[in-house]
Amino acid sequence: MKKFLFAVVALLMVVSQADAQSKASADALKALDKAKADTENPKKGVLPATWVKLSNAYQACYDAPSEGILAGSPQMQVKLLLKDQQVVSTAQEEKNGKLFTVDNYADKSLYYDENGVLVAWVVTKPALENALQLSFDAMKKAAELDTKGAQKKQITDGLNNIKNKFYEGAMSNYTLGNFAEASNGFEKTWEVAGHPVLGTVDSTMAYYTAVTATMAGDRDKAIKFLEYCLTINYELDGDVRASLADNYKSKGDTVKCKEVLTKAFEMYPTSQSVLVALINVYLESNDDPEKVLAILKVAQNNEPNNASLVYAEGSVYRKLNNFEEAIAAFRKSGEIDPKYVFAPFAEGCAYYDWAVDIQDKAQNELDDNKYMALVEQMEKTLEAAIVPFEKAFEVSEDADIKLACAEYLKNIYFRFREKNADYQASYDKYNKFVEENK
Repeated sequence: MKKFLFAVVALLMVVSQADAQSKASADALKALDKAKADTENPKKGVLPATWVKLSNAYQACYDAPSEGILAGSPQMQVKLLLKDQQVVSTAQEEKNGKLFTVDNYADKSLYYDENGVLVAWVVTKPALENALQLSFDAMKKAAELDTKGAQKKQITDGLNNIKNKFYEGAMSNYTLGNFAEASNGFEKTWEVAGHPVLGTVDSTMAYYTAVTATMAGDRDKAIKFLEYCLTINYELDGDVRASLADNYKSKGDTVKCKEVLTKAFEMYPTSQSVLVALINVYLESNDDPEKVLAILKVAQNNEPNNASLVYAEGSVYRKLNNFEEAIAAFRKSGEIDPKYVFAPFAEGCAYYDWAVDIQDKAQNELDDNKYMALVEQMEKTLEAAIVPFEKAFEVSEDADIKLACAEYLKNIYFRFREKNADYQASYDKYNKFVEENK
């Protein structure tokens, strides 16, 4: 009986706390009803102050579930602020590659970082759906009616508040990896800022809208806002054009992608984001390799210690079947960054493919002396692949790359296993590795 009574008391406490928690929402909705009634009054409905009041009432509804909560607050401070509200559950959640402690309330979820600081929140039960947009709509109506400027300060302050709330919501969604919602929030921030009363061309918000749209996979929206950024000369030293080109490429429009990047390269020849994007699109489309090499030289001059740029040069030569130049570039890439495992692996592959190419020529050679000379050249080239493949095998921490190296080395050592005992031992070593790691 005591346990039953305790359970009933506990349930009553939860209901009481839920009621306390929803009081702010109930009060806000009650005030909203009154503000709405005023707009329907023939005399009051034509006054800008009436619509300012309605806008503020909508804002109060939007704020009600998270009233008083501030990003950057310690968890204990937030719990004291919400002492009349019960934490329904607490969990660990990974969002956007980060681990958060989440306090779930009846109408919201609060996200704390590893230091116990509030960094984001999501209202799960709003007092009113779409309240912030409705607040913006009401404030726009107030601005239309305020022909004499009597409410200019109130309207300006109200619009700034709406803008800031859209931005805070966008940042919360961005932090949690909700990129589509974040993009919508940044777009609304940009839209409010551009209202004639504020008159702000918020290039940063337009760019954020595009970036988060890209992250959400909404290429059309990203392109729309990146193109807009260019119309207001917001370039970020070529980064905007590089991002625009990437979105065109993702839509399959390689022609437009190259057009954007070519223009960007003319305007920002030292921009690495533009250069790398231009290099990649030409490499992927197998088009005009000589132009890619010229671009690469510019990029390498700008960033001489970038191993990947030299590696990219080797890749171009490899596509041209210029094995010697490819191998030289891959080797130089590895010298620049000894931990860049792709360099020795690509060097080994180039030697291996070169050996296969020579073997194909040998098979079509009818002259015995020339045939034997080609076989000897093929074997030397194949053996030359051993050193870079073994280096890649030792350096790499990637299981797939190690396995690929072992496959190549097993095949090479098998061919030469009778040459000496060391070659036989190496064959056994890599053959065993392949069998154990397939």
